[in-house]
Formats: sequence, C-alpha cells, structure tokens
Amino acid sequence: MISSKVIEVMSPLFEIIRKSKGKTIGQIKQELNIERTKMKKGASGLIVESLLGIDNNNVADADIPEIGCEIKILPLQINKNGDIKAKEPTAIQMINYFEVANETWETAKLRKKINLTFWVVYLAKQDGKALRQDDYVIVDYFLDHPNDANNSIFRQDWEEIQDYIIKGWSDKLSCSMGEYIEPKTKGANNQDVTDAPDGEGGVIKVRRRAFYYKKKYTNLNIIPHLDLDVIHTK
Repeated sequence: MISSKVIEVMSPLFEIIRKSKGKTIGQIKQELNIERTKMKKGASGLIVESLLGIDNNNVADADIPEIGCEIKILPLQINKNGDIKAKEPTAIQMINYFEVANETWETAKLRKKINLTFWVVYLAKQDGKALRQDDYVIVDYFLDHPNDANNSIFRQDWEEIQDYIIKGWSDKLSCSMGEYIEPKTKGANNQDVTDAPDGEGGVIKVRRRAFYYKKKYTNLNIIPHLDLDVIHTK
C-alpha cells in the first residue's frame, strides 16, 4: 500500500510531468535553459531528471531517499501495426556477484531498488524509426509499487540468477533468463570484467552485468496503466 507520505512527496513531481505531457525534450531543454546540442545516449533521461529537480548519481541510495523511490525513464515505441511497447529493457542496478551470492531475498539490495518506482514515459520510436532525442515526447507517468504476485516473480528471477552466481556460472548468465528481471551485460566491451565466485571458494573474472527490468514487465505492468492520449492524437 502506498502511504500518505509517499503521495505528499510525489505529488509535486506528478504535477511537473502532468504539465509536461505532449512536450518534446527539445522544448523542455529550452524551458530549463539547457544548452546541449550533442545528445549522447541517455541524455534525454538526464534532462527529465533535471526537470524533476533530481540530481543524477550512482550511489546506492534511492533517487528520492526519504521515501525510497527510484526514478526510471521508459522509452516507448509504436510498432508499424500500431502496438505500443517498451523500446528496451530498463537498467536497475549493477550486479556485485559476491554481494548477491551472500544475500538472501530478504536482505537483497535489489529489493529496495524495485519496491517503489516513479516511471516517466516518453515516445522514442515510431513506425520502426527512432526519433531524435530532441523530438522525444513526454507521454505520462506511473508510480509502481509491485503487488505480491509480481514480487514473487521478482524473487524467483533473483534466486535463479543467484544460483548461477553461487555455482560459479556467472559468465553463463543470459538476458534470456528470468520472467521480469534479466542479468544483462553492461560494460565497455568483452574485456570489461570483474570478480565473481568460482563455485569452489575461489575467484574468477567475468563480464560485468546489471539487473534489468525485462520489457515483458513494463509491457504488462506499466504501459497498460498509462494515459496514451498524447500518442493517439499525434
């Protein structure tokens, strides 16, 4: 259940996105006096965080620490058949292999990252063609507090990933695993490696990976709750 404290803290952010619905990232840049002509991958997400007054950081704390809420950006795509789907999986947290191996689900840091999430959604791809980041359109927002059924699936996915890590199979982890969470490689290249258990008390070097929300999760649990009028009137 979402508390009154959460609603109190989040209401101003809801209003910011509500007033921004239908605007492009380019328009928001102008309103915020952001001079960013070369838009690297992910720059539009940083601009949305600036719009919300949230500092970008890579620390373990939640984006809104007083209520333990994460902010995630969800780019949508409109397929040629008119279906509206998530454009890509969404990164949650880097995997620390030794840390995960020694956690239980009850103590897992991942749980804090998925307990409460403020999703800001924009249109990024239409008719099979990626839009320029300046042309991304703010669509809607959604505050996600997973129910017991979804948390049960999260747990199953996490425990499967943990089992591979404990057995020394970290380099066999695949984004095809999991129903709602996948262990996706994340790093500069194949040489970007870190330590992991070898299953026998030793250490091996493996590719860096992160926990990601699979597109199946956002397609089933976020997108159906959105007001898509901005897209339907385009």
